[in-house]
Amino acid sequence: MGYLTQNHLDQAAEYWRNGQFLEAGKIIFENLPVAARPGWASRILELAIERTGTKSPQIDHIIHISNHPSEWAQAHKAFDAARRVVLDLDRKQERLRSAKRTMLLRLMELAELTAKVTYNATHPPDEFDEDCGWWIAVYLKRLLDSLHDDSFSQRMWLAFCFDEESD
Repeated sequence: MGYLTQNHLDQAAEYWRNGQFLEAGKIIFENLPVAARPGWASRILELAIERTGTKSPQIDHIIHISNHPSEWAQAHKAFDAARRVVLDLDRKQERLRSAKRTMLLRLMELAELTAKVTYNATHPPDEFDEDCGWWIAVYLKRLLDSLHDDSFSQRMWLAFCFDEESD
């Protein structure tokens, strides 16, 4: 379980079951040490990429940065690159919906949050909103709903709860 107590996990699970995903995210995120947050977010993103088979240089770059503390300060620029892709996908999604485009959008949204969490771990003067890590739960739930894969949802729940044994 690492840093989270059984009480934290029980609270987060109760919020999750009740559809209060932001609150579940808050419980988990706020009880992780700042230095553990980028790896936590990156691990969730990596599992999602592994499951979907989606390829994206922006996501790969964010994962790389998040897994190398000496590069965390680069996460703001990586966020900017991911944001441009999200805005482009949003525009295209309005005109032409596709499952592949929707999946990439879901993953890019998680990548944006991972970049924000990673950048904030450097304690910059221009940090992203302090609740950006809470939103990982909300966007993770959107992704899981689009996959309809109970086995993978369980695996992601373990990763979300910072269970390093869920591989």
